[in-house]
Amino acid sequence: MRGRTTFASCAALGGAIAATAVLAAEGRGPEGGGASTGVVRSGVGAEPAPNLRSPGVTAGFGVLSAAEAVLSDDLDVVVFPKGRRPAPRPEVTVLTRVRAKPDAIGAVLLDPSRYHVALPPLLRADVVGTRPGPASTNDTSYGPARLLDWELEFPFFNLKGRAWLSRRADTIELALVEGAFAPGRLSVRLTSAGDGRATVMASAVHIEPRSANWIIRRIVAHDPWAETAMTAAAALVLTRAVALLAESGGAGPAPRPSGPMSPPAVSKLDGAALAGVAAVLGRSAGAVATVRRAPSGRLAWVSTAVPLAGTPSAVEARLAAPETWRAFPGWKSVTRLPPGGGSPAPPPGQIDFEVTDDIAFVDLDAVWRVPAGLPGRARALEGTVAGAVLAWQALPGATADATTAVLSLYPRLDLAGFIEKRMVAAEPLLEHAFALALSYADAVAVAAALDSAREGRALSAP
Repeated sequence: MRGRTTFASCAALGGAIAATAVLAAEGRGPEGGGASTGVVRSGVGAEPAPNLRSPGVTAGFGVLSAAEAVLSDDLDVVVFPKGRRPAPRPEVTVLTRVRAKPDAIGAVLLDPSRYHVALPPLLRADVVGTRPGPASTNDTSYGPARLLDWELEFPFFNLKGRAWLSRRADTIELALVEGAFAPGRLSVRLTSAGDGRATVMASAVHIEPRSANWIIRRIVAHDPWAETAMTAAAALVLTRAVALLAESGGAGPAPRPSGPMSPPAVSKLDGAALAGVAAVLGRSAGAVATVRRAPSGRLAWVSTAVPLAGTPSAVEARLAAPETWRAFPGWKSVTRLPPGGGSPAPPPGQIDFEVTDDIAFVDLDAVWRVPAGLPGRARALEGTVAGAVLAWQALPGATADATTAVLSLYPRLDLAGFIEKRMVAAEPLLEHAFALALSYADAVAVAAALDSAREGRALSAP
């Protein structure tokens, strides 16, 4: 698989990974990872949900204060690891505002009876043993750790494994210890929002996709961004599935976005909310994204911010050129089209260009238009993904000679192929996950290409 087939698959498989994580939430276990050794006994009963009203800040969440400031009721924030090419098993963190108390969300995470409702593809999550839970620093007991065997049904294959889940004072932690995606970890932190109306749920996820099967190993090996895109998709689906169930009171059926999927006008795309994350970009995060939801819960659009060297005015000119977008994975060629005949003539500044793809199973060939007066913005006029929109913005960076480049898009991947259409119909949250995985890959790929061009100019200078 190549190009965008990779990232569409990453999003879909990310949904599977998310379901895997929730499977493990049907048990309680220590946070350590590694082999499932120690005291193991059968017949584990349910236990009361612990009080989660005043969690502390856990390790690994130090860069999230800037991200939390961007959150709103309809806007999620995703923090990606440092570097243009993250190391294996990258950690991605998703933050969302949940209109429920921390205790209610914690009860969902720790109640074995609720997770098939949250994610129906979970076939089983059988508790097969327990061991003592993690030690507490204040003599508070959070109950025993539970080990479970899980199985997830996916349209093309099933995934199986073992996992432990534990509660510490300020986090609920999942450890994938055997089978698919092991070793891996999910850490969930719940804090009351500053306005007192909601809870901020932060889910940090890292997994080992190479332990799943050959299909996922092939996807991960394709390029430097596939593994991170897959992890982000998993974290987003997991976090929003739990949030929606908690907001509904924890009973079924699990609510999902509904109504028609509708792309916004190209002029409406706006990633300015990410201007506030300039200080952490590059230093603490390689990219930060926002996922904006429409009132129906459907995707409005996704924006991804990456740091670039150069002043905003200089960077903006390069981002506005459609030829720069040739760096998008899967865009084999970008060819400007001559102005059409007839009268009146196209307005000055309007650019039509044709994109051909180099991938199988997904049709991304399209004719795009940059409207007059809207440089850096484009809408697909013709092709399977007609209606897709994208926009680049060059915002001030952390210093005077740095830029926060933001790519916003609504990709219409739900129309690009049978697999994607089927996945979104089965799990509507994958509409958002597709777009998140794709926007991250596209934004970072363009940033890497501009880095290389800048380095080449520097080397060739006398």
